[in-house]
Amino acid sequence: MSKKVFFKVGVALVFVAAAVVWLLSVVMPEKFGAINLSWVIAAACGLLGLLFVLRGLFEKSLTFVKKLHIIVGGVLFVAAVLALVGTFIDTKLVLPIIAIVITVCALLAVLAVGGKKWDTADNEKVGYKTYRERKEEEEKEGK
Repeated sequence: MSKKVFFKVGVALVFVAAAVVWLLSVVMPEKFGAINLSWVIAAACGLLGLLFVLRGLFEKSLTFVKKLHIIVGGVLFVAAVLALVGTFIDTKLVLPIIAIVITVCALLAVLAVGGKKWDTADNEKVGYKTYRERKEEEEKEGK
């Protein structure tokens, strides 16, 4: 199974699992009463964030796309933290946790691309010649 198919199947399974757990908590409150919508959202966002970060780390694609996947994963982790506010996370701990999530995702983004910029200019490439240099060569070849 390719990595793209694994990612798509993983996302679909996260949504199916979240819907099933939410349905069970509504249908059978005596067994699943402790699970409410905020727990389901937090678990789904956390798992989706993990899938996006793993895709950004291990998929071979453009530098910009890798960083984008890791950033989206970080945003989903922040959403998971915000969904848990009021359940067992104290409001004083929210901002430090979000800061940790952001810094870890930024570190992973740098590590995933090896510190490369998402776009390198032509003049940074080996053997690049300026317009004048190219014109001088054309004139020498033409004469």
